[in-house]
Amino acid sequence: MVRPPEEADRSRLHLERDPAPHTPALLAAIEYARARNLAIEAQAVWSDNPALEIITAGQAAQVGWILLGYHRTAAGSDAMGGVVRDVLARATTLPINVGVFVQGTDQPIERIFAAVDAAPDGRAALSLAVRIARSYKSKLRALLVSSDVVRQPDDDLLEMVREAREKTGRRFHSDVLTQRSLNQLFRQTPGRLLIVGKKFADEVGMPLDDVPGGGRCVIVVQGGEPGSPSPIQPSGES
Repeated sequence: MVRPPEEADRSRLHLERDPAPHTPALLAAIEYARARNLAIEAQAVWSDNPALEIITAGQAAQVGWILLGYHRTAAGSDAMGGVVRDVLARATTLPINVGVFVQGTDQPIERIFAAVDAAPDGRAALSLAVRIARSYKSKLRALLVSSDVVRQPDDDLLEMVREAREKTGRRFHSDVLTQRSLNQLFRQTPGRLLIVGKKFADEVGMPLDDVPGGGRCVIVVQGGEPGSPSPIQPSGES
């Protein structure tokens, strides 16, 4: 968004931690956060390896989540290229969940849909959905993606649903995805926010270039490494 000073030593830029440059884009983001009382600290860092910078900063802060905007070239269709791809690759073996906003909306989110299974991606998708639902007091519908031929949720998945229901109360409902396809996913998720695990997203043909109906926010989630603590936490935790 801005160019580094011409006299800067580009070989050392990734080590610098100067105050963020006052670019119009960054200032707009800061004002957006302030207007909504969001606890966000804006930072800008010059780097030849931004994915490494993001992962390193996340590990230093001991975060549970990294949320990224999508990356797509002007002529491309892959919304998870560039820095997004590199962050996902580096986080695969770490206890950090990564969420990627494929498309976004600034409209009120009254209902959240999450396509979930018992794998790490599905657990992370439900975790994020629960936290957003608790924060915004939104309705949440978990769409269960079964792994067996009779489409019956397994015990681990049912336990996840039980925990989510305990955290969200009567705002929580669940259903079963009747067919593992992108079209069926859209039919059963008419809300403004859809959260889906990365492996299942890849299976059905996401990330998306266009979302039917428009005005929808889609978040694709990669779960932390197996064996890490359960990501379903109260909304005030990391």
